Amino acid sequence: MPRKISRKGLVRKLDKFFSLYIRQRNAIDGYVKCVTCNTLKHWKEVDAGHFCSRRHYSTRWNTLNVFEQCKKCNGFGGGENYIMGKYIDKTYGVGTADELISKSRQIQKFSNTDLEEMIEEYKNKVNNL
Repeated sequence: MPRKISRKGLVRKLDKFFSLYIRQRNAIDGYVKCVTCNTLKHWKEVDAGHFCSRRHYSTRWNTLNVFEQCKKCNGFGGGENYIMGKYIDKTYGVGTADELISKSRQIQKFSNTDLEEMIEEYKNKVNNL
């Protein structure tokens, strides 16, 4: 009988597949541009940078909130939130960044089943890239 994965393990596994999807979804020949500084890097060399912090589960796995970012912008630059917010509004429409901030303040609870379903969803998305 397979061992049941803990909630923490499910979150970690979902983070892994979600990050793989985010970092590869816009890749051309394996390369992506950092959305905040336009540096071209291989998708394995970039982070999945969050506009609204990962601590907010309501936006943690929202594809409008997370983009490919170089390690300099995401880490040393603290995510370059202002620039990323402008990118989000330019890409998805003015006010989208503000909507994400509002959504991030809402409490969102996911069941283990929800997490398992999202893991399968992003695993399939990665496999279909």
